Amino acid sequence: MSRRHFAEGQILFKEGDPADGVFSLLSGTVDVVRELDGDLVLLGTVGAGQLIGEMGVVENRPRSATIRAASEVEAEFLDPTEFLDEIANSPRAARELIQRLSQRLREADDRIVNDERRSGRAHDNRMDADDQMMEMSANNVYLAAKSPWLQRQFQTPVGLGDLPFVVGRRPVAGEGPPLWQPDLILDDTAPFRLSRNHFIVEMRDGDLHVRDLRSTLGTIVNREPIGNHFRTDDAPLRAGENEVIAGGVDSPFVFSVSIE
Repeated sequence: MSRRHFAEGQILFKEGDPADGVFSLLSGTVDVVRELDGDLVLLGTVGAGQLIGEMGVVENRPRSATIRAASEVEAEFLDPTEFLDEIANSPRAARELIQRLSQRLREADDRIVNDERRSGRAHDNRMDADDQMMEMSANNVYLAAKSPWLQRQFQTPVGLGDLPFVVGRRPVAGEGPPLWQPDLILDDTAPFRLSRNHFIVEMRDGDLHVRDLRSTLGTIVNREPIGNHFRTDDAPLRAGENEVIAGGVDSPFVFSVSIE
């Protein structure tokens, strides 16, 4: 384990680099960015007390995003062996990692179930217990366009009605169908900010949540970034108005989810 200092603007690691270790942020903040047709898109900001790069180490895959110091940063660097020892000795770190892996496993299970349904191997018309839970009604919950650009695509707030409710991009020529058929289909042009299945609003344990569907550029819920590049893929919604941004900090896909 070694302590490292980064000046504002300095790169901790780049998208595509080998996952050779994990950074534990002690002070300062870092930006999570991805390259999109030659431009860097800011996906969100991560602060002190969080881990950076742990999923790449666990999955033994290259870095999926670039991490850039947004201020003066102090961080501890742990190689893979040191990181696994830290997980073994820290219940909090272990719990967060287990939650993240469990969520990914659940998403994989959802994909398998939906693939079965699309292939025609699941024709049972009876609704099972899981389906009943996921089809709970969300009365007085509305999704609206918050940015002027998005308001040109839909001007009237959409009542979510039965949940889950999926938001995604309309496929372009040459693209196959998405995993889930979106309930709200929006247009986008390359370079795409919105994924074909981008985020879902769902009811879980009596509360409303937004879950990022492994989108390319992530989702921001009430200023908290979620998605494949962050600690969690899920964020709870609060009573009143919630802001949801799909596709990075400066994306035009800015939504309002109102819970009356």
